[in-house]
Amino acid sequence: MKSLIAVVVVIVPAILAAASAPARANVSLVDNNKTVDIDCAKDPEVSVLGNNLIVSLTGVCTKLIVAGNNAKVTGSATLVLVPGNNNTVTIDAADNVSVPGNDNTVTVKKAIKLKAPKVSNPGNHNKVN
Repeated sequence: MKSLIAVVVVIVPAILAAASAPARANVSLVDNNKTVDIDCAKDPEVSVLGNNLIVSLTGVCTKLIVAGNNAKVTGSATLVLVPGNNNTVTIDAADNVSVPGNDNTVTVKKAIKLKAPKVSNPGNHNKVN
């Protein structure tokens, strides 16, 4: 009986703490022709999959993937991947940026934790600076 009480005393506070923690989710934007604002504190991983989207990020996301086409995305993310085409991505701060898509314009203003952002541009006809 004593061991059962000890288990309850340890487990119940842990469950209550987990239940009161703020929920964190991820966002996948699959719609087309939309304007969306995303709070990275609530949604740390963002995937832009639709086309002709305008996306504004607030705060610093952990990951941003722009796989759709003809999107305009602004904000900050630790990791930025742009496999889509014809996108304009303006990043205030990022540590790692990869642009395997084509005909994208990607601007990275500064790093978050590194001295300078690490940028990879294996795609074609991209403007990355």
